[in-house]
Amino acid sequence: MRSFLSSVGAVVVCLVAGSASANSTGMPGRSGKQSVSCTASGCHGGGASAPTVTLEGPSALTAGQTGNYSLVITGGPAVKAGMNVATDGVAGATLTAGSGTKLVNGELTHSLPKAFTGPTARFDFSLVAPATNGTLKVFAAGNSVNGDTQATGDAHATTSLDVVITGGTDPVPDEGKDEGGCSATAGGPLLGAVFAVLAARRRRRAN
Repeated sequence: MRSFLSSVGAVVVCLVAGSASANSTGMPGRSGKQSVSCTASGCHGGGASAPTVTLEGPSALTAGQTGNYSLVITGGPAVKAGMNVATDGVAGATLTAGSGTKLVNGELTHSLPKAFTGPTARFDFSLVAPATNGTLKVFAAGNSVNGDTQATGDAHATTSLDVVITGGTDPVPDEGKDEGGCSATAGGPLLGAVFAVLAARRRRRAN
């Protein structure tokens, strides 16, 4: 029963409405950052061909800089589109919604399915770089659906973009982390003590 309910829950929280139970106003957690997708959950599938999903925008930002990005969905059924964008790798990045999108739990998703213009649909958004240096990964998912409110005939794809952050503070190493190994400095005295005990035992036996 629990497995059945979990499957039903996965179907209900799809990216774009492909059936009556799906959420046409968007849903986070489907960007590819997590190991969940609408196609895999059975919400959207059966399309003759998958769309191409790309992220357009700068691959390098300085700390605190705002970068403008676009998620472009090309091909597939190409009637309506939905999206989900999330970040990972460096804490403190801020996503800002553009036209047709909204912020939910720190991620971007569509407000309503967007109609394709020709073979493409585009969602614009911005990103404020975190204060810490490192490589920020932007995850993005795009759905291309036929708009018939059914779960079939739709397609889904994901992509990601690495954005190198510079000009900020370097990440602080976790000095208290136990690496699970022994250093030569710590192991030297202990090894010497073991040899001393063994030598004493040998002298006792010799006497």
